[in-house]
Amino acid sequence: MSYLTFHHNSFYFQIRVPTALAATFGPIIRINLQTSDRATARPIALRLASDWLSRFDVARGQVLAIPAATYGPSAVAIPSPTHAASMMEVVPYVGGAAPDCTELATSGRSTTRIAERATDSALFDTWKSIDRGREPSTVREMQASIREFRRFCKAPAPELSRQDVAGFRDHLLGKGQARATVSKKVGFISTLLQVGFDAGVLPQNVARGLKIPRAKVPTLVRRVFTTDELKRIFGSEVYTRQYRPIAGGGEACAWLPMIALVTGARLEEIAQLRTDDIRIDAAHGPLMRITDEDPDQHLKTDGSRRMVPLHADAVRAGFLDYVDAVRDARQKWLFPDLERDHDGRRGGNFGKWFGRYLRSRRGLGISDPRVVFHCFRHTFKTLCRAALIPEDVHDALTGHVSSSVSRKYGEMPLGPLVAAIAAVKLPIALPRVDV
Repeated sequence: MSYLTFHHNSFYFQIRVPTALAATFGPIIRINLQTSDRATARPIALRLASDWLSRFDVARGQVLAIPAATYGPSAVAIPSPTHAASMMEVVPYVGGAAPDCTELATSGRSTTRIAERATDSALFDTWKSIDRGREPSTVREMQASIREFRRFCKAPAPELSRQDVAGFRDHLLGKGQARATVSKKVGFISTLLQVGFDAGVLPQNVARGLKIPRAKVPTLVRRVFTTDELKRIFGSEVYTRQYRPIAGGGEACAWLPMIALVTGARLEEIAQLRTDDIRIDAAHGPLMRITDEDPDQHLKTDGSRRMVPLHADAVRAGFLDYVDAVRDARQKWLFPDLERDHDGRRGGNFGKWFGRYLRSRRGLGISDPRVVFHCFRHTFKTLCRAALIPEDVHDALTGHVSSSVSRKYGEMPLGPLVAAIAAVKLPIALPRVDV
């Protein structure tokens, strides 16, 4: 197949630019199609070839006359098969034959309006088709960013300027949105425009490399729980009066905070535990396995996969008794009453409930916006440092990945992890939770 080359497990479209236009476009156009499937890459390459040949014609002033009544004033004319063949200079596919100009011309005749492929919806569809395995939450975030951008700027994608995107950035910052949030939204717009540029329907990506200035007010940083706050959490009616709200996932509202405090695990890692992820090892005692073996389990990084010894205080609080009770009920999930959110996360709705419970007067009355469920993870890391646990050991406990080359070799044995957990001294006594 012409216009295709295979490199580093991905197909690339490439076409040599006519010599007279090299100063404008460079000597060669090469685009990563982000697929290793030839059947997927082939039609994309044909469309790109058709589009680029049309752009070369426009640049050389050799556009064929097409009635405006047929295609509209913004239409880009497509060269005839004979003309397309006469001007085409390509880099052949390695090991392949010369390009099939007839096939290219046939594809070109179907591309009558490049502008139609530069609409937000068309670019979004192309972006989505490049990777059909994206998380639903990422797709929704892209859609939301496009909608927000369009409320600020109405200019079509081919007419956007860098000032338009910079204005959108400044608009978001002016509304007080966090720098990380603004960066993500502008990044989505840049990604969308890059898709159009790579597909040859946009002349450039005007958002590429746009910087997000440092916020004048420091970004909100999560902090550790104070001893008083921990006393309020584990002395609340969840533990003293068996308060079990539906939004809190039943028994999950008692165990998730406790397990987070004694292991430093992320909310979703705990919420998606199965009953067989808790096990008793003859040599090392009770262990909690963080894994993605089940299709409904997901991890943040590959380094998140790990074994975490259970703290003796959690065992004394009755956690293993709870595990046995759930197993006896023949439940697959350790916290079966947790309801998935719209992204399929078992901990999503619980996190929202916990945030409300932290702030409410009936709940804990902790108003500091820096205090969220993730603070348990910060607290655990602090307790590890207070116990003088080596960084590589408490990183192994929490699933943090180091950039150190030496840390990428070998595995952390369970022995040091068990000793580390035993060295962690909790600032409060955990309450007993009866099954």
